[in-house]
Amino acid sequence: MTRSHRGGDDHRATPGARHAYSPDDTDTGDDGAGYGEAGYGGAGYGGAGHGRAGYARSGYEGSGRDGTGYHNTGYHNTGYDDTAYHNTGYDDTGYVRTGYVGSTRRYRSSHAGQGQDASGRWHDDTDIDVLAPRSGLRRGDPGSPRDVGLTGRAASTRPGGHGGGRRGDEIDPDGRRAGGKGGRRRRRWRRVLAAALVTSSVLLLAGVATFVILYVRTPIPDPNAELNANKTTLYYQDGSTVLGGFAVQNRVSVPLDQVPRHVQDAVIAAENRTFWTDSGISPTGIIRAAWNQLRGGSKQSGSTITQQYVKNYYLTQEQTWSRKIKELFITLKIQRQLSKQEILQHYLNTSYFGRGAYGIEVAANAYFGKHVQELTPHQAAVLASLLRAPSNYDPAAKEGNLERLEGRYRYVLRGMAEMGVIPTSDVEAPLPKIRPVADKRTYEGPRGHLLVQVRKELRKIGFTDQQIETGGLQVTTTFDPHAQKALEEAVRKHFPKKNAKGVYVGVAAVRPGTGEVVAMYGGRDYLERQFNDATQAKLQPGSTFKPFALAAALEHGVSLESRFAGNSPYKLPDGDKVNNEFNRDYGKYVDLVKATRDSINTAYVDLTVNAISPKDVVDAALRAGVPPDTPGLEAHAKVSLGFASVSPVDMANAYATFAVGGRRATWHVVAEVRDRSGAVVYRNPEETTVEFDSRVVRDVNYALQEVVRRGSGEREAKRVGRPAAGKTGTHEDETAWFVGYTPQLSAAVAFYKDSDGDGVKESLDDVGGMNTFFGGGYPARIWAAFMRAALAGEPVQHFAPPAHVGEPVNATPTPTPTSDGGPRPTASPGSPAPQPTAPGPTGRPTQPPPPPPPPPPPPPDPDDPDPEPEPRPTETPRREPPQPRPKPRPTVPAPTPTKTWPAS
Repeated sequence: MTRSHRGGDDHRATPGARHAYSPDDTDTGDDGAGYGEAGYGGAGYGGAGHGRAGYARSGYEGSGRDGTGYHNTGYHNTGYDDTAYHNTGYDDTGYVRTGYVGSTRRYRSSHAGQGQDASGRWHDDTDIDVLAPRSGLRRGDPGSPRDVGLTGRAASTRPGGHGGGRRGDEIDPDGRRAGGKGGRRRRRWRRVLAAALVTSSVLLLAGVATFVILYVRTPIPDPNAELNANKTTLYYQDGSTVLGGFAVQNRVSVPLDQVPRHVQDAVIAAENRTFWTDSGISPTGIIRAAWNQLRGGSKQSGSTITQQYVKNYYLTQEQTWSRKIKELFITLKIQRQLSKQEILQHYLNTSYFGRGAYGIEVAANAYFGKHVQELTPHQAAVLASLLRAPSNYDPAAKEGNLERLEGRYRYVLRGMAEMGVIPTSDVEAPLPKIRPVADKRTYEGPRGHLLVQVRKELRKIGFTDQQIETGGLQVTTTFDPHAQKALEEAVRKHFPKKNAKGVYVGVAAVRPGTGEVVAMYGGRDYLERQFNDATQAKLQPGSTFKPFALAAALEHGVSLESRFAGNSPYKLPDGDKVNNEFNRDYGKYVDLVKATRDSINTAYVDLTVNAISPKDVVDAALRAGVPPDTPGLEAHAKVSLGFASVSPVDMANAYATFAVGGRRATWHVVAEVRDRSGAVVYRNPEETTVEFDSRVVRDVNYALQEVVRRGSGEREAKRVGRPAAGKTGTHEDETAWFVGYTPQLSAAVAFYKDSDGDGVKESLDDVGGMNTFFGGGYPARIWAAFMRAALAGEPVQHFAPPAHVGEPVNATPTPTPTSDGGPRPTASPGSPAPQPTAPGPTGRPTQPPPPPPPPPPPPPDPDDPDPEPEPRPTETPRREPPQPRPKPRPTVPAPTPTKTWPAS
């Protein structure tokens, strides 16, 4: 291969020869130097880019291919000196003087000052500058680095000669770049900026990766159980007046289509005016809240409606970084899963508005006594204002809140005006009237007993506690708001004032034919005493048990004209005696009407042991409605005197059977239950069973009306002002009763005294200033006051006239009567005893004329001191109660051993 140049000489590379480069060389071809000065020599990168020279004087110069091939090459004098790729190329040293310009390190070859000859041997050459390329040129020689290589502009005639790149900085004789400290400072800043850019990029990528990982790994948790719950609401019988409710939280959820648009807009104006367009999160709000917290300020939410919903529904209210991070990622996921309408609906139903109200529906009632559909725009603005912090804006919470609410209210109104919800003129509208705080304690007063009784019945029906407290049930009870108010007022007004410590009264009113408990008084305040005296108090009813014996006798053909022992005492075969009140004599024989009206104990014991049987009395009581598990309900001679222990509600229900012609119903307090969607899931069937012939009942009703008209309950009970039937009862000074009814309503009132709360009954004498406390006094007075008010406005109904079933029995006590079955008394010595007959017309002696209509009631006299006393039964030895008896058969059952009744 030949190399042509201007002189026309043909040069060959010889061993050890140095190639003297001349600016006049054309540098074409590849002579002994091989690509000498060609390609990169002074051109392309020469003098450009990396400080004066970029691969200058390259091209395998001085190497060539001789016998050794690429000899005289190497990396001699290579390193990072002050230049960057300056004078670099494939000259006789290869990559000579390479490095980075501006570097403070100056690296030299381990063979500094040496070179290689054609044989490859190193030799010392003190005249060779280590900064010069090993091209055979000495410092100062023409074409040396000082003259050519360092200028970056070799005088080449080849294309690209003179470089072509940008000139680098000049280098002083010491090899340092011209420009001094200014250049180095600029280069240092470039390095700092480059490092910062790289670091920022790495951090950004790491942040994005972390964000993605946390997003993927953050699950949407299960909703807070209490926030998914809905309050069970109890209504009075009318289905609209709220009685109370059961709830973990006081919440009633409503669908968004039942929330007026102006209510929705008020909340959006207050909490998140970009709600419909934002992504669910507020970066500025988050940054502001974080900055405030870092400075030690108060903790702020900086939340959108979506974030607040997530916090309410899925998380807790704690203000921690971990909770906020979870909130952020869950919000982003929820934003993709739910529509804006769904998010707003959930937010409105889970937010707390104060006063124990969760959700917009309950809040509307708490502050304005309305349903959410009835709210005005200004009322909606008040509720929206409360969301920020109810305790700081509810005027009833603390002093100063009214002023704060006023300012927040104006802010919301301005937002509503900007949104076009209200005209601008309405921004200055006054605050709407806010109702005072309603009942703070749900179970306070007599109402607590009603609520607890409803809960018990719901459980009995089959509802679980979870369903009751979180299911959002809508329960319609049997309680009548008018009747309940009348009952509470009657007790308040007529309860004894003197010596009344430890005295309690239980009252229950039942609707005949349905068993609905329309009113109940279980105690003055449930929060003070959690014992329901209307349902839980088991009290001996005294003479109020006699109507069951009367019904049993009439069923067995014993008419009202039948006569029994009236004088006191009446001696039983076992030597036990029965006395009338004050041991009074009423005559040798008295008929059943008088025996009932004056509550004559001797006559009813005579009837029980000689005309029917104790078992018949028990059976009649059970069929009327006395529970089978009643303590002390056993078949013994004195069973009609009321030794069993019965609750007021059970006695009211049993008497209701007589009020409706012998049809028994089961008393209850739950009429209907709907689920949260409004579907009926339970309705009381209100079934009745016919237990007594209606003609028997007509005679029972006649006898009990006589008690009210002219008997032991005359003074107080007839104040009811309409036809009524009833019976007084007292047991050993410890209990006092009045149970009575009209065709529309049956009620029982029972007093007892338990000063120590240990269940031991005490004497009621001297209570209320009465020497003798009995059923015809305070119990009858409360009964009459309640019935008169409860039935006000109701049509007056009359009882059917008596049927006069059976045959009269003019019995005289036998010398050896038995207390459990035995021979029946005869009408006269030697005559047969009347056989049990089906009730109906019989050939009997002259019937008494029908009773005259009741006289008009006397004016109320609540301060009348001592009503007329009534007889009291004497105590008899207790016996174990028997098992439930079958219905009476045509013949009297033979005596059987007594058995024990299960205790309640």
